[in-house]
Amino acid sequence: MTTISVLINARTKSSRLPRKLVLPFAGSTLIDIALDKLNRMDFLDHRYFAVAEDELKERVSGYRNVELLERDPEAVQPGYNDHRKVFAHYERCDSEYIMWLNACHPLLSLDTLKRAADHVRETRHNSYTSVIPTTDWIFDSDGNPVTNTQASMLSSAHSRTFYKVAHGFHIINKAFFLKDYQYWTLTRNDPALVEIPVDESYDVNDRMEFEVAEAAYLRSIQA
Repeated sequence: MTTISVLINARTKSSRLPRKLVLPFAGSTLIDIALDKLNRMDFLDHRYFAVAEDELKERVSGYRNVELLERDPEAVQPGYNDHRKVFAHYERCDSEYIMWLNACHPLLSLDTLKRAADHVRETRHNSYTSVIPTTDWIFDSDGNPVTNTQASMLSSAHSRTFYKVAHGFHIINKAFFLKDYQYWTLTRNDPALVEIPVDESYDVNDRMEFEVAEAAYLRSIQA
């Protein structure tokens, strides 16, 4: 039987928008919206909230289905830090697969997340990531075309479709990850792509994205 846990890693020390998880957002906060979602994900084996700061630990008390994973304070410092320290708590996740859920994706639905979990159970690839389709024209840093390579193609609406990582969730094989602290091999189907609805793909990193996502979220709950 395939077992899958879901995990939210959270900290208040975000750099582009400080304390974005606990700022007022649509009558709530990003972290409380995420915890409510986590609390209702009864189609997974464990629901973990991984934090080091007391301010965030206190949030979990209102969500009886969520298990607290305490982290080393050094693991939540800003910057790109040692993976073995940042992700040490993954060893305590009791499942074969771990779904990392991004708390900054407030519109990601339970139906989408359940479909992703069902897909893992059916296919059992090494890893998965959420994506959205794009026909954008993208160039590398030297100015070489990466997506549209046909000079005769003058409309992005008719260009070839590619898939862009949405960062809504990744799903990884725990044993593979703990070998070298890498999610995947970046070969075909590792990660396997899980397409999510574009209108659920709002990701909050800065102030403008925060305000756009808040407006979209309010519209979604009023519909």
